[in-house]
Amino acid sequence: MRLRKASLFAAAMAVVILLHACSGKREEPRESVSPEATTAAPDSAGSSLTGMLPPDQSVPGWTRNGDVRSFGPDNLWQYIDGAAESYLSCGFERVVTAEYAHSQTAIQATIDIYRMRDAKSAFGIYAAELNPDAEFMPIGAEGYTSGTVLNFWAGVYYVKIIVAEERADIRQEMPKLARWVSSRLGPPGTIPAEADYFPREDLIPHSIRYLPRDILGQSYLASGFEARYRREGGEFKIVVISAADALSAREALGRYRQFIGSSGKVAQDMEAPAEDGFCGTDSFFGPMAALRSGNRILIALGGPSGDFALSRARMIAKYIEDTRK
Repeated sequence: MRLRKASLFAAAMAVVILLHACSGKREEPRESVSPEATTAAPDSAGSSLTGMLPPDQSVPGWTRNGDVRSFGPDNLWQYIDGAAESYLSCGFERVVTAEYAHSQTAIQATIDIYRMRDAKSAFGIYAAELNPDAEFMPIGAEGYTSGTVLNFWAGVYYVKIIVAEERADIRQEMPKLARWVSSRLGPPGTIPAEADYFPREDLIPHSIRYLPRDILGQSYLASGFEARYRREGGEFKIVVISAADALSAREALGRYRQFIGSSGKVAQDMEAPAEDGFCGTDSFFGPMAALRSGNRILIALGGPSGDFALSRARMIAKYIEDTRK
């Protein structure tokens, strides 16, 4: 049916964005709410998720068409095919989906409720697919509408509502469905605490992303956040990576230094205000600086100069040092 084609097309278009945000591959040289507090208990059949889908007329005018379908990690590809691997890498656990029709307007809609491993994973998928130029709204922790979709995240859940065509009456109905689902998801939570490490000056709105693995194309850099900035027409990015412990962070920083040295240039090693680090030139981003503070690695890439990149990395390192005192 036309709605299902629209839904599949939307999922396919998201693959390119998701592969970057949830995998982030760049060739190596031959290289606030606690997530634990919002982790969902697994259920093999997805029955608890089904209860979060609106029954007939629970949202006035809307009736469910057909059966609820449920997919887990072993068969997600049957539903979203090419995007499945990206969802799995971001901590996917289960999705339920159902189609609805509106009795008075002949609107058709598909509602997908994805349960992710934790709040970071739910935020990660949401942020990876969002359109920064969309109309944002207070649904769940955050939501937006753009064209024929309304997406939002809340706790460990990521919800997508997709309609077949873009019309004014449909735009009025989609939030009604979203609010009903949101009311069944429990506390919405907030953006992960790690996002507070990023300075707000020059920050591109809605650019903060969660990167579960392969950060900057390096397999040994995992579990981090990045944010993009714009100053005087140029862009730069800041990455904050949380390793298991200080030793793991030191080893990963050493491997990253080797990568920069082999593909770009290491100009200087340093210590204060972090515990170790270096600055130099990345072959793709240009000026860069990388510092370690405890179990965290702080990387600034791009900008007008190496001194500028170093100042951004040092700013975050000092903030982390101050919060640990």
